[in-house]
Amino acid sequence: MKKIFLCCLLALSVCGVSYGACSHSGGHHAGCTAHAHASHHGHHPSHSSSSSSQHVYVVSQNFSKTEQKFPNCTKHYMVVETLTYHYSDGSRRSFSNCTVYNSDGSVLIADCRGVNHILYNNNHYFIVSKNGSYIIDSEGNRLTQKTYSSIKEFKPNRLIVKLNKKFGIIDLKENTIVPIKYQKFITEGNGIFITKLNGYWGIVDSENHILVKNDCEKIKSLHDTILLKRYGKYGLTDLDGKILYDIKYDKIKKLGEYILIKEKVNKTEQNNKWSLKNIKQEKKFFVLDSDGERITDFSYKKIKLERNTLYGLNEDKTWVKIK
Repeated sequence: MKKIFLCCLLALSVCGVSYGACSHSGGHHAGCTAHAHASHHGHHPSHSSSSSSQHVYVVSQNFSKTEQKFPNCTKHYMVVETLTYHYSDGSRRSFSNCTVYNSDGSVLIADCRGVNHILYNNNHYFIVSKNGSYIIDSEGNRLTQKTYSSIKEFKPNRLIVKLNKKFGIIDLKENTIVPIKYQKFITEGNGIFITKLNGYWGIVDSENHILVKNDCEKIKSLHDTILLKRYGKYGLTDLDGKILYDIKYDKIKKLGEYILIKEKVNKTEQNNKWSLKNIKQEKKFFVLDSDGERITDFSYKKIKLERNTLYGLNEDKTWVKIK
């Protein structure tokens, strides 16, 4: 591998390279992971150029070879070879090649773009990135039949996978835990996921319990809560996906370190001329702390935050200090 790298270096030193501006800095993650930064068609330092007049060339290059140990693993280690090109515009690109060895020096797997080590029930597994991602055991046996776009461990025996632009969760035996059907899959809170399915958002946990159905127009984190929007109304859940406030409020938004909720309440007025009661709706506001706990005893006509102090506007149009 080193000879191949050095041959590339010699050719580049003679010819130079033209490419578009690039500030990408490659390398590998320390510890149990290494990733190569290269094109899908092999190691090549050139980039597409947005301007044919721009000429950027290789000014120097260096080759490194490092040995990395996996956490809690004495049976295997990894060697990462990295070739880095430094360009005339100050940018650089790195290309890495990973080989995993057994403790006796024999090769477990070679020519990988990246490798992650997993220890589960005293067994060693590896997530291999090599023309896609798959899982092998400590003997080099492939455990997944499918080749995924990406695999990421987020808890013991639970892996987030991407396949055909869809996300889901499998275990180390490739059993499906959460169906691989979601267009978006965002880790949030205490092991729950904000998902997007056919244009609508929902929440699911790591065991495929549907906490919020995929019928919301919007779901996003809001301090230490999660904001929901459905049919133009808003609600909140905690970080476990438990509903704190039903989806019925006109507006929920951030107010500094607090959460401001707007609601409509019915107000009854006496019509003296006809002795009739008129019922109309008026806007009211109340405030939550960052965890979603209500800190105002009742609602105000308006609420503002000035110099880190909360004020509420009463019915008599006077401002009072809330907190």
